[in-house]
Amino acid sequence: MKSILITSDMTTLSEKPLDLIRLDDHSHPLAEAAWAIYEQSFPLCEQRPLAEHLRALSDPAFHYHLLIERGRLVGLLSWWDWETDEGQRFRFGEHFAIAPEKRGGGYGSQALKLLQGDGSRLLLLEIDPPQDEVSRRRERFYLSNGMCPNYDYDHVHPSFRPTTEPHRLFLMSYPRPLTEAEFRAFQQFNNERVLSYSERK
Repeated sequence: MKSILITSDMTTLSEKPLDLIRLDDHSHPLAEAAWAIYEQSFPLCEQRPLAEHLRALSDPAFHYHLLIERGRLVGLLSWWDWETDEGQRFRFGEHFAIAPEKRGGGYGSQALKLLQGDGSRLLLLEIDPPQDEVSRRRERFYLSNGMCPNYDYDHVHPSFRPTTEPHRLFLMSYPRPLTEAEFRAFQQFNNERVLSYSERK
C-alpha cells in the first residue's frame, strides 16, 4: 500500500509550526534519515523502490517533502497534484510518516492539515480497511480531522513491485466526498502516472 501512514496519536497539537522542505533529489543532508523513516514505517509491499522514487522526484506533479521543526527532522510527506482537462484540481496524498521518537506529539495532525491546504484541491487518501484496533484508530484520526469516507468505491491498489500482490484499500477525501466521475479520474491518474514509477510492467 502506498497510502499515508498515520503513526502519531490524537494528542494536543505541537505549538511549533512544521516547515516543509521539498526535495528534487537526495542530496539534502537529511534525505537519508527521511528514507530510513520511510523504510521503518511501511512494509515492503507499501514502499516505492528507491530507484523509482528518485525517478519520480523529477516529475513536477510529485511533491516529496521533509517535515522539519526548528531544523530537526520530524518526518516526511508526499503528494501528487494534477488537474483534469475539465479543470478539476486534485491532490493525492501518497505517503507520510512521523519519526518514531516524535510520535504522539500531534505532528500527524499538523502534517495532515498541511496536506489538506486551503481546500481548493480535492484531496484523496488511501487507508487500510478498518478491521482491527490500529486501522480503526487511523480511521478515527482522519474523520476527526475532516476527512470524508468514500467506502462504496471499489478501489484496488496495484503493487509497486512484481513480488507483492495488489490489495484493496478505502478512499477518503477532503473537503467533501467523491463523485463517481472524480473516482474514475483518480483511478486513471493513479494507474497511468503514479504507478509509472514502480517495478510493475
